[in-house]
Amino acid sequence: MARNLVEALKAHALWLNRRTGGIRLDRPWIDFSGIRFPQCDFRKARLPGAKFNAADFSGGNFCEADLFAANFDKATLRKANFQKADLRGSSFRNAVLIEADFTDADLSGGILFDASGQDEEKMSKQTGSREGADMKSADLSNAHASGSVFRGVVLSNANLRNIDFRNADLRNVDLTGADLTGADLTGADLAGANLTDADIQKSKLDGANMVRTIGGPPQVETQADRDLKTMIAIHRKWVASFGAEGEQGNFTSLDLRALDLTGYDLSAAVFKGANLTRVPCQGATFTLCDFTDAILAGADLSKTNLKGAMFKAADMRGIDLSGADAGPAEILDAKRRPTGRLWPTNFLAAKLRDANVAGARLDGANLIGADLVGVELSAASMVDVRR
Repeated sequence: MARNLVEALKAHALWLNRRTGGIRLDRPWIDFSGIRFPQCDFRKARLPGAKFNAADFSGGNFCEADLFAANFDKATLRKANFQKADLRGSSFRNAVLIEADFTDADLSGGILFDASGQDEEKMSKQTGSREGADMKSADLSNAHASGSVFRGVVLSNANLRNIDFRNADLRNVDLTGADLTGADLTGADLAGANLTDADIQKSKLDGANMVRTIGGPPQVETQADRDLKTMIAIHRKWVASFGAEGEQGNFTSLDLRALDLTGYDLSAAVFKGANLTRVPCQGATFTLCDFTDAILAGADLSKTNLKGAMFKAADMRGIDLSGADAGPAEILDAKRRPTGRLWPTNFLAAKLRDANVAGARLDGANLIGADLVGVELSAASMVDVRR
């Protein structure tokens, strides 16, 4: 560790103890990557954007520290104390947080970024992740984690009493034996989560997605769920018969988050203003569908057929479009013969920030006014794209 940093830590210790010569540690963007510093004392330090990648700070004290957008990816933080810390936008991918204490910490609006690229720009993104972190037996009681992404995190036997998990992404989270007494899971996505032996009797689960969860309360299919499945069946019959039977599906403004549309052919269906947040749609066919103003943030549309679809002003932040075909659709006549005319896919003013378009075909698409921050367009086919 650099000598000037050692001196800064000594001065911070004096500041904590109100001793002469004490100066609060205030080092935005400081890089602690790879450092081994167990039992460190960073109480009340100001370290926004700091990097702790692959570092070992086991037993460290980060109580009340400003760690906004800090990066703890692959860090070892066993029994670390993050009580009342500002961890908004922090990243803990594949970190070890066994028995760490996050009581009253603010983990809301998690942001996923790494040590490469323009960090200041990444701090403004709103697609967070703590994917793969090991937080067994961690204490997150009373923590604020609304809107954060904990996908795939191990939280077995964790203390999650009264945690704010509203609208959080908890897909495939291991909550085995976790104490969720009083937790607010309103609107949270728990698809595939393991709730075996978890205490959720006094949790708020209004609007939570419980598809494919293991354990937990019995999943009762509502009348609304049955109605949606019926609508889909009727629409698929309409598609298969080229309109001779069934009826075109109109899902305008409906909440479809509890569905799994993997592999379905829903060509020409109307999804205006519908909520498909994080819905799995891999390999589905959405040719000439209308998704105007729809919410598809975080949805899996990999390998889908999106030819000629309309995504005007749709919220598609963090969507997976890898391998999707969003090229133009061929217009057919009444006898289903090619007319030689093409209908391009339209992303006019769509929010595509951080979308994955690796291997996607966007030929001829309209991307005018689309938010493409964080999108690697070079990974997609972009012939004759309008921008």
